[in-house]
Amino acid sequence: MNTRKTMTQQQLQELFLEHEDEEVSLHHIAEHCGLASAKELAEAFSELLNIPFMDIPEECHIERSVIELVPEPVAKRYTLIPFEQNNEHSLTVVMANPLDLDAIDTVRSQTKLEVHRVVGVEDDILRLINKSYQAESYIEEGLQDIISLENIDLDLDPGDTMHVELDHLKDQANDVPVIRFVNLLLMGAIRDRASDIHFEPGERSVSVRFRVDGVLREVTPPPRALYAAIATRIKILSELDIAEHRLPQDGRFKFKVHGRVIDVRVSVLPVAHGEKVVLRILDREALLVDMVDVGFDPVMLQQFKTILNHPNGIILLTGPTGSGKTTTLYSALNYLKNPERNIQTVEDPIEYLIDGINQTAIRPQINLDFANCLRSILRQDPDIIMIGEIRDMETAQIATRSSLTGHLVLSTLHTNDAPSSFSRLRDIGVPSYLISATVRLVIAQRLVRKICSRCKEETTANPEQVELISRICPDAPSWKFYHGKGCPDCQHTGFHGRTGIFEFLKVSDEFRRLVAEDANDNVLRDTAIRGGMETLASNGFIKVKSGVTTVDEVLHVTQQI
Repeated sequence: MNTRKTMTQQQLQELFLEHEDEEVSLHHIAEHCGLASAKELAEAFSELLNIPFMDIPEECHIERSVIELVPEPVAKRYTLIPFEQNNEHSLTVVMANPLDLDAIDTVRSQTKLEVHRVVGVEDDILRLINKSYQAESYIEEGLQDIISLENIDLDLDPGDTMHVELDHLKDQANDVPVIRFVNLLLMGAIRDRASDIHFEPGERSVSVRFRVDGVLREVTPPPRALYAAIATRIKILSELDIAEHRLPQDGRFKFKVHGRVIDVRVSVLPVAHGEKVVLRILDREALLVDMVDVGFDPVMLQQFKTILNHPNGIILLTGPTGSGKTTTLYSALNYLKNPERNIQTVEDPIEYLIDGINQTAIRPQINLDFANCLRSILRQDPDIIMIGEIRDMETAQIATRSSLTGHLVLSTLHTNDAPSSFSRLRDIGVPSYLISATVRLVIAQRLVRKICSRCKEETTANPEQVELISRICPDAPSWKFYHGKGCPDCQHTGFHGRTGIFEFLKVSDEFRRLVAEDANDNVLRDTAIRGGMETLASNGFIKVKSGVTTVDEVLHVTQQI
């Protein structure tokens, strides 16, 4: 199709105005409507608006000084990239949508330069953004520089980190190549939205992996000879004992990127060939989201807020490690935060600091455990108490008695589903009558990856999977199923970000009676489902139906495959 002969400038303007409030891009709308491909739309813009068109080559490289003129969030939001500074007054910007006046005004405001528009293909621009911003190309170049260094020699056997002279190792840790590697890796982790960085020493090599959207993937590792110095550098940042190689250590440090402070929690564990180091990236801005963004549907969210506003009772979140319980808890605390309320938390450790909330970290080494800390907190006149985890009888009993005396208590348990939380509390040692009298709500949750909105497309579901879904959702054969085909924005995974799926067990009078009578988990589960509780699988399949995630994701996290 010759788009330039069939599309007019008025059509382009109408297309833009009609869909300017939608999240998907203009070229995807044009493709969906059968009007144009991405390149045809860009060429149409070029000819009809008399704006130059640029076919961006794979090997395109933009000067660092130019990239830094426009922040990455602006580039990704508007799908544009600064390409060249023409003079002290003008900047060439490659744009997917040159009709976006808001984008032009934003770049002009950020750079104080006049914007010279050039039209490019959206996917090419996104690829160049991912290659250039936060120094991906510079990170790769930097890592290759470090890897190729021949004058770095620690004079030790690759597997031996136990007999390095301390002063020499400390000097190496403060060398420019080591500092540069750690800094570049942290920048790369923020760029890729990683939640963790894993350093794993082998006998003659090192593995470095990022956990992104719950999945580990390898990145460029350092030379094995540099690893002891890198581990020491991280220990220095975390104020850990650099002379200790035999015992596990925990610490934390902070760094600043794009104007926001990032907390990093550090865990060091001795392994066969050195010390394994895991960095947990704690981005407060990424965590403190509105409860809508956690993944609750409107009905669940309204019920949750209603129960949160009760003056007393226990609210429990359950699920395995990494299921998003912390995100949900902190989002609830952020909702509850109010000058009229005294909110106190007991955590192990404090992952995120929230203004307006009193947070305490337990310290077992000085006998400050959950139970001892809770006793003191109850003398601090709290309205709401958040306990990081109920893991022993004393903590559980204090929590239940606190709720009976007029406090709202939020906490977590490690159980596979919501109904089994009650038998877990009984196993810990809490009497059934206390459990039935205090627990108001139990939420079991998992995290599923969301389909990338930029490369989302309809797909054909596996007939066996459709049959499995039909047992829970009879209308499944009529659904449309989607997946992500992969694009630069999602690093060709087809997924971008995660959301929660939930079992929402609101405790009814009948349910309380069964808990007090020590009913088993199967009876409690059947009663909860009859009372309207969605299972994790059924809640996940609703998100499949709405195009948020895939069938495979839900089946995987609900352990049905």
